Amino acid sequence: MNKFYLLSTILITSLFIPAQEEVEEVDPNVERVEKIQDLINRVEKNRAELSAMDNARVNEFIKKVADRRFLLSKAKKQLADEEARNVRLEDLFEANEIKLSELETELNIKLGVLGELFGVARQMAGELQADSESAYNFTEHPNRTVSLNEIGKIKVHNLKNLEDLWVLHLNEIASSGEIKAISANVINSSGDIEEDQLVRYGPFNMVKNRSFVKTDVANNAFSVLQKQPDRSLRRKFRSHYRSDGYAVAPIDPTRGFLLSLYLDKPSTFERIAQGKLIGFIIVLIGISGLIFAAYRYYTLYLYSKTIKSKDENDIFSKIENISNSSKDVETFERECDEVLLTVNGNLSWGVNWIKFLAAVAPLLGLLGTVIGMIETFQAITVFGTGDPKQMAGGISQALVTTMLGLIFAAPLLAMYTLLSEKVSEILQEIEEFVAITIVKKVK
Repeated sequence: MNKFYLLSTILITSLFIPAQEEVEEVDPNVERVEKIQDLINRVEKNRAELSAMDNARVNEFIKKVADRRFLLSKAKKQLADEEARNVRLEDLFEANEIKLSELETELNIKLGVLGELFGVARQMAGELQADSESAYNFTEHPNRTVSLNEIGKIKVHNLKNLEDLWVLHLNEIASSGEIKAISANVINSSGDIEEDQLVRYGPFNMVKNRSFVKTDVANNAFSVLQKQPDRSLRRKFRSHYRSDGYAVAPIDPTRGFLLSLYLDKPSTFERIAQGKLIGFIIVLIGISGLIFAAYRYYTLYLYSKTIKSKDENDIFSKIENISNSSKDVETFERECDEVLLTVNGNLSWGVNWIKFLAAVAPLLGLLGTVIGMIETFQAITVFGTGDPKQMAGGISQALVTTMLGLIFAAPLLAMYTLLSEKVSEILQEIEEFVAITIVKKVK
């Protein structure tokens, strides 16, 4: 069995070995040659394609060179034409300059005295144009600017130009002496333009419901000033249709300049606000002191009226009761001194506080002055002295606090003096009554 198995194995192996040898008999050099030949073919093909592309680029470049040469020759021709044209224009310009100079000389000779007239007309047109740019009656003469510009440009005016200038000046003169109600565009608080009734006071003011307005030529409208003068000033306006004689109304002869300066003037609160915290403290102390001083003076006034009321509680009745109950003069004097000390304390209550506030107010003003100067020097250190606005805040605080301190110190000191005299007057009256009572008791 084992021999049969071994023999079978040998036979099968002998059959497969020749087949394996036949597979391995393929020559690897042939396959390598085929690959190299394929690579050579592809290189030849790529070289032919690249050569065709290079030839195409060369042909295109040669064509562009020819085009550039044509454009260069064309540009040279245009340059030569322009240079020739430039020479012709220069010659023509010089000839025109000479001709223009001759014509101007001839014109000046022919104008003679009229040249000065036309110059004055141009000057008057320019001055009226400058005044009319922000005039309140610009909506009433919409074509005035065009006419004045035309008159101001031309050298020789015809009769119509002079008549137009004359009429425009007459209109300006007439409008300067009239109070007129007009309908014009007004910019409201929302920024919208709406038509409204305005009253023009000559060339000086324009008013809407007793509120000043300013011109807005760019939008062909007017706008109400955001900040208005005091009501006492605006209350003086009268309607333009009143016919009961002359009326008082505020006007600005500078046509808005003085009004702008007046509006830039700070109000009382704004002035106090410039003093910052120290300024408000001074105002609070001053007002409180004045109110308290007024209250104390009122109470002293009432007390001075009631000391002789012959009531059981008045001071004179108490002194008389003490006099009746005292057996000797010494006891009476001692008891009267106690009463006077009590009355003096009650009457003098709060008076020294007013004196204290009168002394504190200028001291706080001095403190605000020092703080303001410190801020000023700090601004100078940071920004230098080139911009005065950077120093204005500190200087304003320094001056305003000093002013507020002096403003409240003077009336507080006056009230202290008045109260002291009132207390002394009441005490003197009581002491005189006590002295009279003592004299009567001694007798």
